[in-house]
Amino acid sequence: MSTPREPFESEGWHHVFNHARGNDILFSSESDYKIFLQLIEKYIDPVAEIYSYTLLPIHFLTRIKNFPILEKSKKKNTSDYISHQWGNVQNTYSKKKNYKSGKRGGIFCQSINRNPINSEEYLQMCIAYIHNNPVKHGFCISPNNWKFSSFNTIISNKPTKIKREEVISWFENTNNFVYYHQSKADKIFREKFKLD
Repeated sequence: MSTPREPFESEGWHHVFNHARGNDILFSSESDYKIFLQLIEKYIDPVAEIYSYTLLPIHFLTRIKNFPILEKSKKKNTSDYISHQWGNVQNTYSKKKNYKSGKRGGIFCQSINRNPINSEEYLQMCIAYIHNNPVKHGFCISPNNWKFSSFNTIISNKPTKIKREEVISWFENTNNFVYYHQSKADKIFREKFKLD
């Protein structure tokens, strides 16, 4: 029996996350990260804007686009369609990873989790939480040391599909964005929303 989840809402903000099943490892090589991001581009970019992410377990801050559901789609409402798109990412990634390793079965513990976001404070805390996730798990000492997140993209001028300008505007400027990530906001966020 599956766990009930909050629905994806059209034009709504969501913290989307998942992790590997048991002791499975989601990403074991640089090519794994690249494959996953290519699948995000294929399945998620058409239906949601991405504001931040990290890949370790997976965490994304997204806003659902206003898009028409194709007549031929079996998923007739926005929430089911978005869930299906995330399912496509996870299932396709699992198949590709299993093909390389000779294993079988899903590697994600469940279908995608999501928390709706309804305030600017929540957006700020969620972004800090997402970028500090590799720090929390002991993979690096600072978010800028983790290659597979949006942190360095947001503080750079490199071309990106990440909604950099909007993210920085929530913190007023890049210096405040960096400072906020060095504060304890991500810990407060974990406690407030029981994410440990």
